[in-house]
Amino acid sequence: MTQIRLLPAAQAPATHALIIGVGYYRYLLGGPEQKKRVHLGLPVLESPPRSAERFAKVLLGIDASGITVSNPAAPLATLEVLISSRTPVTFTANGQNHVAEPASSAAVGDGFDRWLAEVESSPDNVGIVYFCGHGVMGNGPQQFLLLEDHGKATNRPFETGSFDFTSTLRALWRRVPAQLYVFIDACRTYDAQVAGRIGQGIGPFLDETGSTRNVNLGTTWIEGSGDGQPSFGDSADVSRFMEALLRALGGYCGVKDSASDSWLINGEALSQAMPKLLAQVNTERKGEVQSCSPHPSGPRDRPLHVLPGTPKVRVEIVVLTEKHQSLGGFTMNDLVRHNDPPLVGGSTRGEWLTEAKRSYYRVKVQSPTNAFADFERPFEPVEPPGYRLEVPR
Repeated sequence: MTQIRLLPAAQAPATHALIIGVGYYRYLLGGPEQKKRVHLGLPVLESPPRSAERFAKVLLGIDASGITVSNPAAPLATLEVLISSRTPVTFTANGQNHVAEPASSAAVGDGFDRWLAEVESSPDNVGIVYFCGHGVMGNGPQQFLLLEDHGKATNRPFETGSFDFTSTLRALWRRVPAQLYVFIDACRTYDAQVAGRIGQGIGPFLDETGSTRNVNLGTTWIEGSGDGQPSFGDSADVSRFMEALLRALGGYCGVKDSASDSWLINGEALSQAMPKLLAQVNTERKGEVQSCSPHPSGPRDRPLHVLPGTPKVRVEIVVLTEKHQSLGGFTMNDLVRHNDPPLVGGSTRGEWLTEAKRSYYRVKVQSPTNAFADFERPFEPVEPPGYRLEVPR
């Protein structure tokens, strides 16, 4: 598959997306042509193809969850999707079936070049980059991302199949004024073998000299792991980072547009919400904790998505004496939307969960049997992505 085009080339401003998901590494552990001395101890992955496929379907408006991305000021015009998986991944767009091309060095390089040409066509465009797969770091700040054919040449494993993402992004800042959203869903762990090869020059996808000044007007770059830390994905599900991003796009974040009644998912909203949403996912999936690192920059913050309504909030209410949890309940009255019915719940063990619109609420927790004292918060701001209330003993 080359490029999925949804709008005519002449139409601008528009959104252009490049999505890369690499799970089926040919030469890594478990790959069909596994090689010694090139795999860095890294295995084939199951989650990246699922994560890339879900994000592509969300952008295309065909995801089963109903989550969509809408930006009337810059609608989606082109989509480059490159996915390396055990079985081919297909999409339907504009009544046509498209098969995702495997994410080899050559295919990703060609896709990047096409994406860059589209994004550069107008300073009012929006460019999206998403990568999910293996990432490693050496002695410096550069993060190197591995593609399907990493290790193709046994004696020169970094000759193909890996690229310097950090330098690529810096080159984009010197080349592209358009708004950029960059999501790197990969580990940032140190590897001594990588550190020892830095002098050999693992190159970027864009060669732009450092003497060129930055022209980019706005970028939201979110790294899916902390410095020196791993990222996690489940074999039967999307990655933790993608799950958090899907929740954000599903309405669990947003800032008010000062020029209209709309709520925007932009760099400010994502930078605030993504670490909190990822913390929710960590709690649910258990095991090691993953963090993410947002890096907003530039004087402009054009939205990725315009919400159809008010942002949502995940509400958690906990009665701290566990034996009392099933002996009471809660009521939340919206102090702004007076005609909305109250939110009610409780009478179960564990956390009491509900979903609320962003607003101010009067929150009451009561026990009809007087198992615990009534508790009230008369004017409580309930802000996305989550609100947690612990009722004292």
